[in-house]
Amino acid sequence: MKKKSKIVWIVILTAAVAGSVAWFSTRPPKALYETEKVSRATVAQTVSVTGELVPKTYADLSFSGMGTVGKVLVSRGDTVNAGQTIATLDTSVLRSQLADANISLAIAVENEKLARRNRRILKKEEVAAKKLATEQARQQIRIIATQIAESAVVSPIDGIVTKLDVREGETAAVGSVIGRISRGKELILEARVPEADVVKLKTGMSSSATFDALTKDDIFHATVYEIEPSSTVVQDVVSYVTRFSLTDVDPRLREGMSATIDTVTAKSENVLAVPFRAVTREGGKAFVDLSSDGLASERHEVVLGLEGDEGMIEVKSGLSEGDSVVTAKVK
Repeated sequence: MKKKSKIVWIVILTAAVAGSVAWFSTRPPKALYETEKVSRATVAQTVSVTGELVPKTYADLSFSGMGTVGKVLVSRGDTVNAGQTIATLDTSVLRSQLADANISLAIAVENEKLARRNRRILKKEEVAAKKLATEQARQQIRIIATQIAESAVVSPIDGIVTKLDVREGETAAVGSVIGRISRGKELILEARVPEADVVKLKTGMSSSATFDALTKDDIFHATVYEIEPSSTVVQDVVSYVTRFSLTDVDPRLREGMSATIDTVTAKSENVLAVPFRAVTREGGKAFVDLSSDGLASERHEVVLGLEGDEGMIEVKSGLSEGDSVVTAKVK
């Protein structure tokens, strides 16, 4: 009885092993590569920046010197004329220094006159020193007078005070914007475009803008109309102020609103395209690997075109529609 049971188990195990071998031998091999079909698509290159809605004509105001704000002579919403004083720094210390400098100049002038009368008994160097002291006293007066003149912020244009962020008694920093004078009601978008992107922009290019204060469905059409030729450097970042005119007029738009501005700088439509990750570069050439079954791959040289924003790149030659390109190895 035991011998019969042993034989039955041997038969069962033999059948199981044979079945396993047969299953593994007929199972398709596991793919080694992830692939993606070459297809036609639109490849676009876009410059995207953030900007601010500003008047078409405006002037930002700032002090050219540092000090305590003495007087603020206007309020937000006031109409001002070009040359009108907006605010001044406290100049009491400077005026005291100016009075002392005038006294020093008077003394220097008298000393120079005395030296000239006694030039026969004085050395030339002594007479020259008195003359130099007079010039230095005059120069000191000019310096203080310039500082007093620069203590006032003056409007460079006719317009309306649309921003004012300064109070009497505050400490003013050099170059810090304290207000804005705006002229006219037309609003434009102004953005700082990084130097790597500004070379892609040209005046006349069409753009689209969405505002943070509105919905993403509120898309406004704009046009690049001015790119400043000189750069602006902020914290070692080089950028160029670029202005966009708005095609649409909307009463919801307000000065100071922030926006995202997208400008399509290049586009290739209905072209063969592959993912960036499928391309390798070597020796100035570009290659992709083709695999029809995911098991074996074959390298092909390709000629690339436009690099798009959505992770796709145009292929000008070297591939056909429907080819399977390797995008990754199966882990």
